[in-house]
Amino acid sequence: MPNDLKILKYYLWDQLFLKHQIKQMVSLPEHQHASNAITVFMNKQNEIKLDELSHTTFTIFDLETTGFFPHMGDEIISIGAIKVRNNQILFDESFYTIIKPLNKIPKQIVELTGLSPNLLNHADSFPIGVKKFIDYCQNSVLVAHPASFDIDFLSTSMKQWQLPNFQPVYIDSHQLANLVFPDERNYLDELVDRLEINERDRHHALNDAIMTAEIFVKLLHFFPKDWLQTSNMLKNL
Repeated sequence: MPNDLKILKYYLWDQLFLKHQIKQMVSLPEHQHASNAITVFMNKQNEIKLDELSHTTFTIFDLETTGFFPHMGDEIISIGAIKVRNNQILFDESFYTIIKPLNKIPKQIVELTGLSPNLLNHADSFPIGVKKFIDYCQNSVLVAHPASFDIDFLSTSMKQWQLPNFQPVYIDSHQLANLVFPDERNYLDELVDRLEINERDRHHALNDAIMTAEIFVKLLHFFPKDWLQTSNMLKNL
């Protein structure tokens, strides 16, 4: 759908529909549980001690969404994540959840992600799915590629769902790659090829998170152990 038609549709219908649907769910227990989990997570973010790289736990995550613009009604439909600790990827502690969107999913997104309407209709609601993810992320630094998209999309979605303000400590691994390879294109596909990462099926949130984690670990080898203490790569929204 052309952008101008999408904008018109959003303001004439989608915006009101989404607000009505969310309003119906705000009073449910799962919304309060998600709110509590986010509050606990944010409180603990201030307690994270950024010592040597090997002592810090990172949660590398990826989102699949129905589009690029959460302000215009696009939604999160899956979250994949995996942890890195002691510079090792914890493959046995991976995370993946599918989230039911409130709006109909575009056909091209079904084809891109493999997430069918039937599968999504039986998935967790946003509050349930996001609580599972936040519980998984406790006491860690978030990493995404690029974080400018994933963190903002997640934060905006939480705000729309009337959940607490989400401003986590995070690292943008795309910007990290730009420091290591300043004259190269450093999107996921290019880094997978350049760093000889085992390629997995793309546009699956967990697969993309795992490849990002493998890239992230290799990038960390370019930095000293105490890099986190002085780094300007650590950010909040």
